[in-house]
Amino acid sequence: MSVRWDRAAAAHLARRAGFGGTPAEIDALLAMGLEAAVSSFVAYDTIENSALEADLIRLTTPAPPATTATYDLNTTSGIQKWFLHRMVFTRRPLEEKMTLLWNNHFTSGIAKVNDATLILKQNKTERSLAIDRFDDLVLAITKDPAMILWLDNRTNVKGRPNENYARELMELFTLGVDRYTQKDVSDLARALTGWTIAKPDAAPVSEYAFSFNAAAHDAGVKTILGQTGNWNADEAIGILLNATDARGSISGRFLAGKLWTWFVYHDPPDWAIAEIASVYVSSGHSVRAMLDHLFRMPEFYEPHSRQALVRSPVEYIVAPLRQLEAKTDLSTPVASLNPMGQSLFNPLDAKGWEGDLDWVNTGTVFARATYTNSLVTNRGATGTRIDVAALLAGKSLSTARDVVSALADRLGLADALPASQAVWEKYVDSKADGSRGYWTNTPAAVDQKVRGLLHLMLTSPDYHLC
Repeated sequence: MSVRWDRAAAAHLARRAGFGGTPAEIDALLAMGLEAAVSSFVAYDTIENSALEADLIRLTTPAPPATTATYDLNTTSGIQKWFLHRMVFTRRPLEEKMTLLWNNHFTSGIAKVNDATLILKQNKTERSLAIDRFDDLVLAITKDPAMILWLDNRTNVKGRPNENYARELMELFTLGVDRYTQKDVSDLARALTGWTIAKPDAAPVSEYAFSFNAAAHDAGVKTILGQTGNWNADEAIGILLNATDARGSISGRFLAGKLWTWFVYHDPPDWAIAEIASVYVSSGHSVRAMLDHLFRMPEFYEPHSRQALVRSPVEYIVAPLRQLEAKTDLSTPVASLNPMGQSLFNPLDAKGWEGDLDWVNTGTVFARATYTNSLVTNRGATGTRIDVAALLAGKSLSTARDVVSALADRLGLADALPASQAVWEKYVDSKADGSRGYWTNTPAAVDQKVRGLLHLMLTSPDYHLC
């Protein structure tokens, strides 16, 4: 089976490997062909992104006489804006999409860590290793000060082991449920003793750094997943990541399932997991290699793989900002996160957000509609706003169908259900009393009907799915 590479396939890749694309970006992907298009996402470190970094330096540096930056990185809202800004304006969308994945995989909550700087450092670690060897990321997160605080490994000492991180390291981070015993948890915790954090006595929490306390480390014999020895933390992590059973690499299947569920659809088939896990093994546990393979698989592009995932609140906020080329100070987007059910950097527990249909209830759907309304109705020069005339520049707008087609293409809804498209056309061509024949291509009609149509499209079931 081969991939039918057409505009719909290119738009699907842009939605899943990133946050959607503008028509010009989709056209560019289509012209590249499948191989180069996938490489443009996966080999993102070859893409120059200095404008984004320069912009973030400006926004996070106080401009005299102001003493506080636009994005104050000492606050939760400040680091949320910083992360959202990266997602909206980056030229490397997969880099941020993977950082968002790891942010929900290796969770740490600011409510317990109680320091925005440490949470931000963890986010930067996740980004820097996002598609490198999985082993390197797991090791770095195990040494991360925010994680050590979040899952209590600083209280994990010889003679009084704290098992919190050891349990989650196996169940949530590397192996999955039912892949270990309580004995494995206990001995893994012993191997992790002494991995702690330290700072100068008078220094703030933000100066915590990883520290190994040899006196607190249990150097005794431990048995982890059937292997016995005087294991230290590095060796124990290696045992987890190299563990096998009759079906091959356990961590490989676990990670393959995670990536498939994040990028393709839920309940992945065994054959797909086995195929991607084999890439994990042959590549030396490279996440980049796994993604490169996944985005070339015909199954990724099949009709049943499209519109199969519910956009998370973060994705629901970021995607239209990118697709509509919005201008934003990110105040409204950040304020909308919590009502939608996803306060970045503050998950409820170590499992992170369940996602999928858990994102959708009467309260969160209303919050989505409220956010969308604020986006499309803001006609001012500040805040989060769009230029509707610029969005349709150069488009034929003779009929209501033309308008719907132009905006559906921009929002990745060209393949939306025919019934949805019919409703949108009826809205564009309807007068206030419900009669037809309204649409004329005038500035007033564009301003009124295009903004209303965007709200209908963005709040439709078609757009909640991606």
